Order: sequence, then structure tokens, then C-alpha cells
Amino acid sequence: MSAPTPPPSGGSVPDPYATTGAPAAPDAPPTPYGAPPPYGYAPPRSTDGVSVAALVTGILGMALVPLGLGIAGVVRTKDPSRSGRGLAIAGIVLGALSTIAWALFLALVVFVANNDDFRDAFTEGYQEGVREELALGYGAGECFDVPDGAVDLTDVQPAECEGPHSSEVIGTHDLEGDAFPGADGIERSFVELCPRTFTVYVGSDYESSSLSMYYVAPDETTWTLGDRELVCIVESGDGTPLTGSVTASRM
Repeated sequence: MSAPTPPPSGGSVPDPYATTGAPAAPDAPPTPYGAPPPYGYAPPRSTDGVSVAALVTGILGMALVPLGLGIAGVVRTKDPSRSGRGLAIAGIVLGALSTIAWALFLALVVFVANNDDFRDAFTEGYQEGVREELALGYGAGECFDVPDGAVDLTDVQPAECEGPHSSEVIGTHDLEGDAFPGADGIERSFVELCPRTFTVYVGSDYESSSLSMYYVAPDETTWTLGDRELVCIVESGDGTPLTGSVTASRM
């Protein structure tokens, strides 16, 4: 049996477990902190608050406010990180429409305030509406009943003057002045005007009459709307119903 062949002089013994082939690639360096996102990834966009405010104020009809906010929103949403450009544009449109509407309304108010014919027609229509609401003509010779517990003249009921009734209108007067005279001024007008009307209508002096007299007049609100009518009304002094017209009755 022969001896094993020794390895070549000066050589190394090959490692039977070594991997043959191409050398291994070096390890890739770690990704640095804060590196940009991979290609094709878009960061999330936030909705611009000014654009939202433009839309909300536009819906509320705040005229120039949504216009200004909408323009600011359009400028701000040029930044790719902000969304809401459509909201800003909607705010501009609504702001423009509400501005036009307010301008037309103010123009109408100015027209009405400076147009005597329109104001007179409105006053006449308002007074006629009040009379119809009260079911009372507010003219001399109109009679009516005031039910027990009535709060105001909206509760009155028209009545025939020939039959039993509680009250009768003896005359009306149109008060003058632009400013509301107040309760005291209305009372002075009643004291000055209605007794004279009483004397002409009833045929006797009010101070010596068995009848009682009261009035209906505008308050501050209806005065502002153009109501100037003072209505003089009589009723029996003892609270019993009247049984006929008091015209020329000398009661």
C-alpha cells in the first residue's frame, strides 16, 4: 500500500466548504434619517381654513366678507400643500351674489324713503289693512261691541247702530308731525280734538253728557309706519249698552 501524496510545496490547502462563484456585493449603506419618500408618493394635503371660512360666510350672505376671504383662499391654495380652492371660488361667487342682493335692497330702501307717492300709497294701504283687521271702518257712525275680557281692538265685533252695541265712532282726526309725540302728546290731541267732535256729532257739550268718551290712536311702531289717525269713540257712562245711534241724541 502506497503513502498519500503530499500537497504541493508552498501552496495552501483548499477549504472544502468555501463557496465558489462571483464575489459577494458589499452591504448597502443605511438610509439616512429624514430621507425623502420613495418616488411617486404624495404627502397629504390639508384643507385651507380661509377657504372654508369664505364658503361659510358666503352661505350666510355676508356680502363683502366672503369675497375677501375667497380671494385670499385662492391665493393660499396655490401652495400644493393646501386644498380647498373650490371652496374659495364658491365663497367668491356667493359673496358676489349677496353683495348684489344687499345693494338692490339698499337701493330700494333709498327709493322708498325718497318717494312720496310710494310712501303715501303704503300708508294708505297699511291703514286700510288695520281697519280690515279690526273689522271696523273707523269712520263716524260705525258701531261695535267690545266683548268682556277683550285685550285690544282686534277683539271688537261690528254691530248695527240701531241695535244694542257698546261703542260708536263719532269722528277721526289725522295727527301731524314726523316725530312720534309720545303718549302725552296723543292725550293732548284727544283732549283738544275729540270734545269738539263730540259736540258736533252728539249735539251737546261733552262735560254735561251722560256718555263717556275714549280714543284709539297710533303707537310708536304704527306711527313709524305712517299711521296718524286719532279715532274718537263714545260709550254709555254707566256701562250699559247703547240702543241706538248717538248722532244728534243730545245725550
